[in-house]
Amino acid sequence: MMSSTETKSGDEICPMCKRPKSRHTPEEIKACTKKMNEFKGTDTGGAGIS
Repeated sequence: MMSSTETKSGDEICPMCKRPKSRHTPEEIKACTKKMNEFKGTDTGGAGIS
C-alpha cells in the first residue's frame, strides 16, 4: 500500500511544496527543510514556553 506522501513512481512528496523530493534542487531542499523546522517550532506558547 502506498503512503500519502508517495507518488505512483514511489518518490516521496515534500509536505511543504507538494513536489517530488527527487526534483528538488539543493537550494530548494534547504528552503523546505528550514520552513519545516519553523513550522514544527510553532507549537510553543505565546512567550516561547512549551
